[in-house]
Amino acid sequence: MNYINYENYKKTNILTNKEQKIYNILIKKITTWLIQKVSSAHANGISLGISGGIDSATLAIISSNIFRDNAFFYYFKIDENKKVESYVKKLEKRLYSKIKIVDLSDTYLRLKSTLKIKNKMVLANLKSRLFMSSLYALSQKNNTLVLGTDNYAEYYLGYFTKYGDGGCDLLPFANIDKSDVYILANILNVPKEIIKRKPSADLYKNQSDEKDLGFSYDEFEKWKYDAHLVDEKISERIQTLHKITEHKRELIPKGPKLK
Repeated sequence: MNYINYENYKKTNILTNKEQKIYNILIKKITTWLIQKVSSAHANGISLGISGGIDSATLAIISSNIFRDNAFFYYFKIDENKKVESYVKKLEKRLYSKIKIVDLSDTYLRLKSTLKIKNKMVLANLKSRLFMSSLYALSQKNNTLVLGTDNYAEYYLGYFTKYGDGGCDLLPFANIDKSDVYILANILNVPKEIIKRKPSADLYKNQSDEKDLGFSYDEFEKWKYDAHLVDEKISERIQTLHKITEHKRELIPKGPKLK
């Protein structure tokens, strides 16, 4: 669905029969793809970190419907955030599996003190990497594949922590837009509080995706549809972010061979 159609959808929250069919097919494609990937890896199922946001919630419902008892969900907790925890509990009611809350507060504080780090962004990335290393340990214990939640915008812009939330085995949403995720969330009955929530990784106080990026997901999709639909500064910002984060999307560079 292109950006203009999504504008109409936001006003009505209603899909045409044709659009409904397209998104039902998308859910089936993601389902088949996940089953094939897990089977070819000889894994038992999947593991997924829950953030309280729309991307992880939507992917959790799809995964739970597929793998049931072999879908493992975790909410990694550092800073007390009762609102986010309430979203996590609401989501849990939609799943076949429980969401295990793992408190990493003490571990994070000890690591922060040992490494003597004070920079806000470095600490934010440290949290993300601590979450992912913990998720991989739990995943290995259960012989599962780790799912990442990046949508197309986040992947294109490199808006993820390298070896943090960007560390995963599969990226089911990397080829679909944020607007597509919102539509899937509505179809799958993700709790409304999560759908309406302002996108944020919650890695530091008052963080929001829009503040970090300098533009909204809507503006990114306008740019993707036609770069002339957004301000020139936003267009330049998008192109710059894509360029400087190329290393996040590429394989690790290898040194020269011995001839």
